[in-house]
Amino acid sequence: MTEQEKQPVIQSNPLVNAQYKLDLIEQKVLRFVISMIRPDDEKLEKRYYRIEVKDLEEYLGWEKGGEIFDYIKKVADKLKSTTIKVIKPTTTIVTSWIASYEYPRNKGWIEFEISSKLESELLKLKSQFTQYYLKNISKLKSQYSIRLYELLKQYLPFGKREIEIEDLKVMLGIGKGEYKLFADFKKRVIEKAVKEITTKTDIEFKIKHIKEARKVVAILFYDIQQKTYIPPSIMSLIPKKYRENKQILSIVRKFIELMGEKYVIEKLNYTNSRNPQNWIDYFYKTCEQNWGEGYVPGQQPLTGVFEALEEGTTIEINGQRYTSYGGTIHTERGVIPPGLLQRMLTEGKARIVHPNNA
Repeated sequence: MTEQEKQPVIQSNPLVNAQYKLDLIEQKVLRFVISMIRPDDEKLEKRYYRIEVKDLEEYLGWEKGGEIFDYIKKVADKLKSTTIKVIKPTTTIVTSWIASYEYPRNKGWIEFEISSKLESELLKLKSQFTQYYLKNISKLKSQYSIRLYELLKQYLPFGKREIEIEDLKVMLGIGKGEYKLFADFKKRVIEKAVKEITTKTDIEFKIKHIKEARKVVAILFYDIQQKTYIPPSIMSLIPKKYRENKQILSIVRKFIELMGEKYVIEKLNYTNSRNPQNWIDYFYKTCEQNWGEGYVPGQQPLTGVFEALEEGTTIEINGQRYTSYGGTIHTERGVIPPGLLQRMLTEGKARIVHPNNA
């Protein structure tokens, strides 16, 4: 994963729902530029975003051979000339994605100027916005997959979204003369996009066709869920009072997705060993700034780690379940002391069986 793929793409919901047509590479380059914008900036004073072409080449997995620079210039032309319509409750914005672009000779970079009309859709977004990491679209091979992914990611908190067929076509940038037959639209657009999104991104969902008089008029996307799963080996390291804290769970999911489970386990162990006064803030900074890199917990239990191991806690090892007494468990092969049990939980060789999973 490239460093850029770890950056968030953040857009207002009206911008996610906007009407425009771009091909696959154009959409990916556009999201690459958007990921460089920091939403907490006061205004788009720094509307000029310089990108090294070699970074784009790596991100796009360029396999066509030849000069990528000339191709990116054509993409920039398209981003400048393509009209985007953003429909809001009290107004409609009609603009292009970029106002201008610049490339010097023999420097290897290109600079994009974001349209000032999009400032309200990209900056200071406190609510009504959609966010995801660039890595989730980097492997998609269809422009329709990218657009549908964003449309469904927007409704993740609600778990479902129903979209009329004609509205969906407009959002996907499909012209009136394209895919007139629903069977063609279903086979060439929807089915391919659904397969890509559910296998290559961080969400999964189901679909249902809504019919009127035997004609499909809408598609219901339901059971939209985040894939990122927090395993018991990680949950056991979160202090008990934080295990249902939405902020903590969001941080854990974010860094599992970006860095992997081992990274999060290391950061939890390090945070617990420091016993900070503000545990949540310290844990986030530990993950964000890679504090405690290479930290290995000692044999003694860390603060907060064994809060779940109250008398009678069930531990599962190799499919067998045992009951904890005083932080230790007795197996047919002997006693497992607290230090070893902690290590087994950390490494996923043992897990706490919570009452609702028993």
